[in-house]
Amino acid sequence: MAHPSHLRPLAPAIPDAEATQRIRALGQRVTRLRVAVFKTLLEAEQPLSHLEVRQRLETSATGAIDRVSLYRNLEWLVQAGLAHRITADDRVWRFSARHEESTAQHPHFHCISCGQVFCLPESRVSAPQLPADYSVIEMEFVVNGVCAHCGQEPAKKPAEP
Repeated sequence: MAHPSHLRPLAPAIPDAEATQRIRALGQRVTRLRVAVFKTLLEAEQPLSHLEVRQRLETSATGAIDRVSLYRNLEWLVQAGLAHRITADDRVWRFSARHEESTAQHPHFHCISCGQVFCLPESRVSAPQLPADYSVIEMEFVVNGVCAHCGQEPAKKPAEP
């Protein structure tokens, strides 16, 4: 599904040094692809699917990207705690960088009309009460609805028989 350009504002460019520094701070190996993928997520205004990350990387100076290598790097960023992964009812994984200033759990909004998913960082989600000896590793909270842009589009008339 093509995503409307109204939800793709340009973010300020993030220096490679910021992505490199955060990877290095974990004591992990810094690779060109890790830095490029993490930088792409840091610059994104909303969570991106595997395909969207690949398209952004291929239109940049990075060039062609192997899809398996990209997926492994996205998974590595999630495991390292530098990104989080969410899915909505369309069952598409989307990835978003964890910004240093905001590490709290937050809900996401999924527009059922255009398919966009974006963070709701001002809203906080607290962990539920769990039985003794249980612990939360990750929570997903997705609000399904219609975004402001899609809600303003005129309703399509049904076809005449």
